[in-house]
Amino acid sequence: MKRILLIICFFYYFLPAVLLAAENNDTILSLEECIEIVIANNPDLAMARSDQGNREALLQSSQKNLYPTLSAQYSYMHQPDEVYTLPDLFTYGVKAEQPLYKGKSLVTSVKQAELSLETSKLVIEQVTNNLVFEVFGRYYELLRALKLEEEARQSVLRLQSHSKDAKAFYEAGLIPKNDMLQSEVELAQGEQDLVDAENVSAMAKSRLNVLMERPVGALLNIEESDKYTIQDISWDEVIEKARANRAEIAQSDKAVKIAENDIVLKKAPYLPSVTLSASYDRVGDDIGAAPSPGFPSELKTVKAMATWQLWTWLKDRDEVHAAEKNLQKAKKAVTRTTNEVTLDARNSYLRLEQAAKRIKVSEKAIEHAKENYRINQAQYQAQLTTSTDVLDAQTLLSQAMTNYYDALYGYQLALAAIDKSKGLFGQRYSK
Repeated sequence: MKRILLIICFFYYFLPAVLLAAENNDTILSLEECIEIVIANNPDLAMARSDQGNREALLQSSQKNLYPTLSAQYSYMHQPDEVYTLPDLFTYGVKAEQPLYKGKSLVTSVKQAELSLETSKLVIEQVTNNLVFEVFGRYYELLRALKLEEEARQSVLRLQSHSKDAKAFYEAGLIPKNDMLQSEVELAQGEQDLVDAENVSAMAKSRLNVLMERPVGALLNIEESDKYTIQDISWDEVIEKARANRAEIAQSDKAVKIAENDIVLKKAPYLPSVTLSASYDRVGDDIGAAPSPGFPSELKTVKAMATWQLWTWLKDRDEVHAAEKNLQKAKKAVTRTTNEVTLDARNSYLRLEQAAKRIKVSEKAIEHAKENYRINQAQYQAQLTTSTDVLDAQTLLSQAMTNYYDALYGYQLALAAIDKSKGLFGQRYSK
């Protein structure tokens, strides 16, 4: 029995932790998998979806204002004045009302609710577009940090090798002590740079974990992505798709239509309101409305009623004037939003061109830096150059590698920025 209890305790308390650790250690997340996790768990996106559900409910509510309503009533009437000999009356009945016309407010309210729902969908698309691009940014930030950490580790190995050579040369009396000390100082600096690089990698993992709503210190392994293809992208295509697809521009267009409909709603009180109603009442002198002598036991009515509000101290005129100003504001917002989208697209396009040029330059720089380091190291082995030359060559090689990874992941992020500028992420992942 005790053995069974121990087994149960193990499975209940320890197995989930073991499985989680195994998953964290073995699972390698791709960029697409990270995007799926973020979209499934992001609170901003969840709030946007909840808002969409709210707008759907409000649309259904506004549509039901077009339908007839049914009500029931029960009343009791007592006449204390002795001049009249009316008995106490009990009345119960039902009444149906159908609104026919309210100055276009009924249909316009439905249109407003539809526009509001469409706007909420565009908000989801905008949030998704920005969110996916943020995943790209943190994913490539982590890849860059890991590559620079590995380069810092390789740099330490090169400095250790050089320090070992310098120490041997010093002990053989071939170089002065300050040359050996210089190599040891550079080694210590390289080790410090490695510590810093490891910290940068850890923080990059934490930022991606937080974006995926995972524990900040959870183990995280991602797929390497150091392959690239320089793409020929046209500026005309970028700006055309940006203006056609970006949710921000569509939202501003919807805002103009909402403002136009708001003017119609504010003008509705200028027009009459027409309602059709039908009622059935039963009247009696007891609590059950039994027929009373001298009074009709049933009352049936059908009534069409038109009401027209004639004077409200120009309140309606002021509200119409305010709505017209809101329309002007909404139209100006379209221009501002279009300009912002255009600048965002232009910035992404220029960054892409810059990153493509930097990759080509940095690749050549790496070839030269590696050859320069090899030559200086060989010459140092033959005592044809100084320790300073080798250390300078090592610094140049590390800087060339850093520049290359900056350009590589900068280019991939710039490609993602182009897709974000076109609104492609929002359309692809918000469906």
